[in-house]
Amino acid sequence: MLENLPLSAYAICYGPLAFVIIGFIVFAAITDANARRPYLRRLDLRPESERPQDDPIPVERPIRAETPAGAKVTLLPPEQAPSS
Repeated sequence: MLENLPLSAYAICYGPLAFVIIGFIVFAAITDANARRPYLRRLDLRPESERPQDDPIPVERPIRAETPAGAKVTLLPPEQAPSS
């Protein structure tokens, strides 16, 4: 029964399914880049119980981050900060 089907029948049947699966994988890969970018609120990876309450986060190397509103920010260590 299955050996008498032409190749175009398989393409009509499984083509849209393959298109949906491959499209989902591509869409997930594109949107995953947004999920992995560093936000300012996530720079300190210590648990909440280990974070100091009033101390600022030390910046040891230049960090490019994005605020939740979408503004791009570069944080520089004190020795690399431009003098004003």
